Amino acid sequence: MKLTPLHVKENTTIQYMSHELLFLAQSGQPYRGTIYINFTSTGETFDLRDFKKYLTSLRDKKYNAEDIVYEIYETITKSIQTENLGVIVDLTARGGIQQRLCYGAEFDALQKENIFQVR
Repeated sequence: MKLTPLHVKENTTIQYMSHELLFLAQSGQPYRGTIYINFTSTGETFDLRDFKKYLTSLRDKKYNAEDIVYEIYETITKSIQTENLGVIVDLTARGGIQQRLCYGAEFDALQKENIFQVR
């Protein structure tokens, strides 16, 4: 799937985060996690509706946990031009082991509170 590019101001630092990452392991068991994306715009970003559809499309695909971060990185680089693109995936613990997978430029994954969330 290719993400639709949108034009934005050049040199803008853009960060995205979603708790809705879900994909299947080779065994068919689900992996859940949080994805963090950080990059500097070269004049483009991607449409968030397309990105949501892309994340949803991963739910019925099988990946090794270590490959999902590269898959997402490649999808973004094939869709838009960026600088300093970095992707981090934090997977929920399985068997008592938690994984953090990183690909691309290093950055600090900051989790922001959802101010519109109903409690």
